[in-house]
Amino acid sequence: MDTLNADATWDRLGSIAQLLHQAAAQVWSDADEAAPDSPLHDLGLGVYLAHSQASALLPDDYELRDVDPLPDLEERTPLQLLTDAEELTRPLPLHQPDLVHGSQLVVDLCDLIREARGLDY
Repeated sequence: MDTLNADATWDRLGSIAQLLHQAAAQVWSDADEAAPDSPLHDLGLGVYLAHSQASALLPDDYELRDVDPLPDLEERTPLQLLTDAEELTRPLPLHQPDLVHGSQLVVDLCDLIREARGLDY
């Protein structure tokens, strides 16, 4: 990957990780208020694992750029955050050796979106 494309790819993955972090925090907060057997616990774990996957795709020396957070980030629902994260994966060069595991992230995001919709979340 050339440097210009690599920087854009890593920034995109960094944004995906940030969206997933926010989604995980919101789902876990709601799960804490729900019954112990609530499916929100499973969804929260899945979102947290997807966040870990996205973070693991970033190079070890990658530092998130200082950017202003999206103004409505905390007002978005977890489903909206998951959908935004999935949309950001679309232009990723998943055929590149550095991103070979990115395909699994996309599949997992689609599963999480389906699960959140199934919960009317």
